Amino acid sequence: MTAAATPEAGGSRVSLQIPDWQGLASGLELSMFCGGAGASETTGTWEFSGATAGPATVEIYWSADGAEGISLIVPDGRDDPVLVGCSQAPDGKVRPEMVLRLACGPDSMEVPFKVTDTAALERYYQGEDHQDEYVNEHPFFMAFHKARLQALARIFEQRIPPGSKVLDVGSGYSIFFLCNREWEFDITCCDLDSSAIEKMRGLCPGWTWEVADAMRLPFGDASFGTVYAGEIIEHVPDVRAALAEWNRVLEPGGTLILTTPNRERMLAVANRRAMPVHPEHVLELSPGQARALLAAEGFDVLETEGIYLELFLNWHRPPGKRVDLLTARCGMPEHERYYKPFMRAGRLAPSRAFDLIFVCKKQ
Repeated sequence: MTAAATPEAGGSRVSLQIPDWQGLASGLELSMFCGGAGASETTGTWEFSGATAGPATVEIYWSADGAEGISLIVPDGRDDPVLVGCSQAPDGKVRPEMVLRLACGPDSMEVPFKVTDTAALERYYQGEDHQDEYVNEHPFFMAFHKARLQALARIFEQRIPPGSKVLDVGSGYSIFFLCNREWEFDITCCDLDSSAIEKMRGLCPGWTWEVADAMRLPFGDASFGTVYAGEIIEHVPDVRAALAEWNRVLEPGGTLILTTPNRERMLAVANRRAMPVHPEHVLELSPGQARALLAAEGFDVLETEGIYLELFLNWHRPPGKRVDLLTARCGMPEHERYYKPFMRAGRLAPSRAFDLIFVCKKQ
């Protein structure tokens, strides 16, 4: 059971099933803690009486404290449980992956959910180690990083005229900086990670660096000739709203260059199930879904390119047990060269590639 944020309410809503535990009515404890690497960081604990078994909804209001921060609601005419006590960590963190733990005596259960409310995640994005969470020294990621830089540098040179005003949305350290080239563009970068923005402002003072939400940009209509949105669309709570905002700041006929993991990559199709690249991703798109959403928000897709094709699979295994043998068996630094031809193979079959690049024109 998972849930995503409800942006209009500034919070999150988690649906769950309360088990029929012994002594449930006299005491149910609900705790919330960070998922992923920060699983030991408890945000708070709330105690309820009068709980009954059955479906329930936990509503979390991130801007409220204590008793106002959590509601436990039950349908079907049952009385809502009564909050009898709560405690919160003064510096409790909120991450994109959170977990609710329900406990009654020796019995307990955990329900993971995703947070997409940017106000709640502000401290997380501003943490100095936020960018480091995506650093992985496995040779696949090193080869993928290089292949992505090469592909995007080529596309930038082909598709962005010199002198263009370019916006890098959700930039982090910025792909334009990481390409290590002299660009003849007027570049603006924005991200919620204030520490990354401050660092890059010092390293690259000739560009504009802004702390800003990718879904609520502080720029006027038609301000840019090109918007680059790299590996950000899978993190937003509302894909269409994000695309509409990026369309708004583009001038007529402007270019959107978007990259995102492929929901229908070869390994996922071989295993006949969704296999998200990262647990923080709210929604990974298939090529068809991405094209439909782009068209709905006023973009024509001019070009689609793929990076990395998972061909070296143990196809003799049944679906659900197939793995990428290259990443499983070739994890030493000297193995990086093995990945290069498979990175290039993604261009031959982008519909099954690991990662997608869409070059689009504003209608």
